[in-house]
Amino acid sequence: MKIHNTVKGENMQNFIEQFGDYAPIIFLLLASILPILLFPPGIFSVIGGLLFGFKLGTVLTIIAAIIYTNIMFLISRYFARNKIENFLEKRLTLKQFNRIFGLKDNKLATFLIICRLIPILPNSIVSYSYGLTRISFKHYFIANLIGLIPGRLIWLNFGSTLNNIWSLEFLHALLLVLLFIGIGFFVTKRMD
Repeated sequence: MKIHNTVKGENMQNFIEQFGDYAPIIFLLLASILPILLFPPGIFSVIGGLLFGFKLGTVLTIIAAIIYTNIMFLISRYFARNKIENFLEKRLTLKQFNRIFGLKDNKLATFLIICRLIPILPNSIVSYSYGLTRISFKHYFIANLIGLIPGRLIWLNFGSTLNNIWSLEFLHALLLVLLFIGIGFFVTKRMD
């Protein structure tokens, strides 16, 4: 799986590089659209750092992440929520139903931030799932943004150091990625 994703990443990088001055626009379009179709979005964070450096890569990657996570939320909210809610309402007790759909915006927002900080939870599943809740779009948008930024910065930093894997900066970036993943596993285990 990792080798397959690496090949995808290299092919995507080569494809984007061929557009020269238009590469940032192509990157933004691809990074905004492909994750909606379940293409792994983490690849874009690394490629963004590698191709455009940390600063421009950060701007492009975060804009793309905001676009695709919000589109996923809205797709789920407007095309699936009522059907799933009606289906569950008939099969769950009132107490079970309220446990799922009765959470307040502030609790859902806090949990979203935590989910975004766990690197092993796929953004697509989290975004599509949140569209099924009753969280307001405003609260989703703010919590989503807060939760997305730290992980994106870590992966972008890593990507921006890939041009010199023998440097101290690369080692620091790699250690930060491993720490981020380790903390994600720890938090996930604690949530069980």
